[in-house]
Amino acid sequence: MLRLDGVTAAYGQSPVLFGIDLTVADAEAVTLIGRNGVGKTTLLRAITGLHPVTGGHVHLNGAPIAQAAAFTRARSGLAYVPQGRGLFGHLTVEENLLMGFPALSGRPVTRREIPELVYDLFPICRDLAGRKAGNLSGGQQQQVAIGRALVTQPRYLLLDEPTEGIQPSVVQDIESALRRIRTDLRVAVLLVEQYLDFAWSFADRYYVMQKGRIVETGATADTPAHAVQRYLGV
Repeated sequence: MLRLDGVTAAYGQSPVLFGIDLTVADAEAVTLIGRNGVGKTTLLRAITGLHPVTGGHVHLNGAPIAQAAAFTRARSGLAYVPQGRGLFGHLTVEENLLMGFPALSGRPVTRREIPELVYDLFPICRDLAGRKAGNLSGGQQQQVAIGRALVTQPRYLLLDEPTEGIQPSVVQDIESALRRIRTDLRVAVLLVEQYLDFAWSFADRYYVMQKGRIVETGATADTPAHAVQRYLGV
């Protein structure tokens, strides 16, 4: 389980996260929603070690990781696909996928090959293997970014706005792939998302964030998406 207890974070002297409590169980899908600027991305970065935690606790499978380096967390099974995908545009698709291998250091992995399931889930990773990532469409880049995260053999996959700027047909492909990632690989997903239809069709539970605080949580099956729409309005 990924568990946060009372997590706080700041930019300089300005607090941005206030006592965040959040859990993601094994193979569970959880969505985190809220307006732009409320701290969702900062929270994902704090979980992955890319932004310092100033208070509280982060546990991964019972082990404290709040002070661990980002690469240590990646080796422990956390994978992060940032908003904007974070690909190396000057590298090819295959080279971007290979960048996931360092997270396997220290694990009992006998063969370092791009898993066949990555190509099965995202055929464009094979079809466009030699193309520079910077020349791909947004939807293609997102598929490569998720594929690269899977190369790290994660137990928890953190996604920041994966449907942003992507055409509906590709969104459907990504949702289908994420469902298989949960069922076939038993990978848990923490999803930051503004597209409520996508979030509600995929996630088991939701958290709502406002001004750096969790203000509501529940099961998506028990709460219609329109009931939380007000948290996304201007």
